[in-house]
Amino acid sequence: MAEQWQKGPNERTPLLAEQSHFTNQVQAKMKTKVKSCCQKYWSLNNLKATLPCIKWIPQYRLKHFQCDLIAGLTVGLTVIPQGLAYARIAELPPQYGLYSAFMGCFVYCFLGTSKDITLGPTAIMSLMTADFAHTPVKDDATYAILLTLVGGLIQLAMGLFKLGFLVNFISFPVINGFTSAAAITIAVSQIKNLLGLKGVRRDFIYCVYDTARKVPETKVWDLVMGLICMAILIILKQVKELKFRDNGSPSTKVKVARKVLWLVGTGKKKVTGSILLNTNVP
Repeated sequence: MAEQWQKGPNERTPLLAEQSHFTNQVQAKMKTKVKSCCQKYWSLNNLKATLPCIKWIPQYRLKHFQCDLIAGLTVGLTVIPQGLAYARIAELPPQYGLYSAFMGCFVYCFLGTSKDITLGPTAIMSLMTADFAHTPVKDDATYAILLTLVGGLIQLAMGLFKLGFLVNFISFPVINGFTSAAAITIAVSQIKNLLGLKGVRRDFIYCVYDTARKVPETKVWDLVMGLICMAILIILKQVKELKFRDNGSPSTKVKVARKVLWLVGTGKKKVTGSILLNTNVP
């Protein structure tokens, strides 16, 4: 570069012109690249893919609202008691189960792409939260909130980089085995609550050992209440699945009664959850 400036003005002019031409070409290519990138990621189609609500809100009608109202009541009667139960599995206060049951739905209204999916905590998620967010302080949700934040950031990054295809590399036997193991672990961990036992350790092996060792300490009324709730769940499930045979058109009262039975059967978990909450049974 120093040798170029040591040359005369007439000799430096072609070099400067060549450098200026090269710079202009680089700038033009960068502008074209940035423009194409913006057109690709900031287009109307991409916006509709990111916010699916833009497509269905203009087509929303009153008949859709009626169906959504019935679906909302049905799902709400199921998700709310499930959230309370999953909070107990995650060893968190019950209000955090309610938060997780409905907060995700607000965001999914705008970003969701599947109308048939229900959002909220799951048994496996609650079990893993209990393992990784456990604190010595009772009813302390600090680690659980931090775990939720980190998990949300990871999911956001995977969504931005479109890494959903990684799920295809997880084989079905792995998922099936993991789900079955989680179901067994959750079932064993809840036996102590059914029997009203105290001082049972969290780890699976120790939980089985302590539960078997403390069976003589079973609280009879806790066991009775648990068995009654299980019986109510089974009966309400059968009520929901009743098939009525009519010779003619049923009356209005009969239709209303059947709708009430169906609603009670759908909200069976809410009914048993209310019984447990009102009786203060753990």
